Amino acid sequence: MEFNQLVMLAQTGNAEAFEQICQQYAGLVKRQAYQVHLRPIQEEALAEGWLALSQAVVNYDPALGVQFAGYAESKVKFALWNLFKRERRRWQHEMPLEAGSDADSGSILDFLPDQADIASQVETRLLANQAFTLLTKLPERQRQAVLMTVIQGKGLSETAVVLQVSPQAVYNLRQRGLARLKQLWDGMYESERG
Repeated sequence: MEFNQLVMLAQTGNAEAFEQICQQYAGLVKRQAYQVHLRPIQEEALAEGWLALSQAVVNYDPALGVQFAGYAESKVKFALWNLFKRERRRWQHEMPLEAGSDADSGSILDFLPDQADIASQVETRLLANQAFTLLTKLPERQRQAVLMTVIQGKGLSETAVVLQVSPQAVYNLRQRGLARLKQLWDGMYESERG
């Protein structure tokens, strides 16, 4: 059987023909995948080579006048070259994790906090979420006064201009809002009230 006929048979889904082609081109795939520059990603290169060979079998058209051997070799080489370029790009953008690997800027470990208290950060975030939930239960003017003066840190006069009231009215709204928040907060945890 002529080799082009074997390829045509494999293209129709004949597993034996496909296996025969793979056995015949195993040397090509391994030789290309085991090149020195692909050594760190050898397994991935081998898989990419096999994939390129199978795509060559599927896409081969003898009417174009190209021998299958040359077509398959160029497909495998091109696929592995693209894989290498992708990996090289990724390697160049990776940041070293080991301390002291980059003398000028330090490693990424230098930017992490020494004593991060994750439990405390989570508790603070949960309390903040609860506080914002309680804020939504305040009347609109009291909520605005509390948000602007306590959360955003604006002064009474500045808040008074926005709310179009006097600074004394802002102070009163804030005090009533905070008192109401305290009542709501105390009511949240009945087990703590005893």
